[in-house]
Amino acid sequence: MTTETAQIIQFADAQRPKRKFHGSSMLPCAPAPRDEEGLTETAKNLRLRQARYEAWREADALREYWRASQKMHDAVYRVQNQGLIEGNSHPVIDPKDRWTIVAKWRAAIVRQLLTPAPTMREIVWKRAVFKHSDHTHIGVNPERIEQAIADDVEFLKSHPTRRKDLQQ
Repeated sequence: MTTETAQIIQFADAQRPKRKFHGSSMLPCAPAPRDEEGLTETAKNLRLRQARYEAWREADALREYWRASQKMHDAVYRVQNQGLIEGNSHPVIDPKDRWTIVAKWRAAIVRQLLTPAPTMREIVWKRAVFKHSDHTHIGVNPERIEQAIADDVEFLKSHPTRRKDLQQ
């Protein structure tokens, strides 16, 4: 039989390593200028982006709703077509009605593409959807969507969420 020993380490007695500061990080920062309401430029930019975010969430919810409606329509049609009892819980589905739902889904995509983007993540989404041509069949001019994306990029550049003197 072997005997094991344990060493007790007193963590409270251990010293924390000293952090190293580089360059200007040791210099005190000047207080950020504020407007008459007491808001910094960064805070105002945040509020502008938040307003865009609410509009974006609404457009996103509508797009997702019509996409889910399309999937539900297809699922109900399938169970009814197979004569499964689950299909009796729904009104009889006419397969031609699917095109009405698809048209509303496509219109919701275009609405979201034209909704101002609050962050770069939404701009990346817009570019991917535009490249994938999910906006077609609606009759919207592609240049209008490209201009909306360009406007979003310009807005985000002119309304940063961080002060330039704090960025590393």
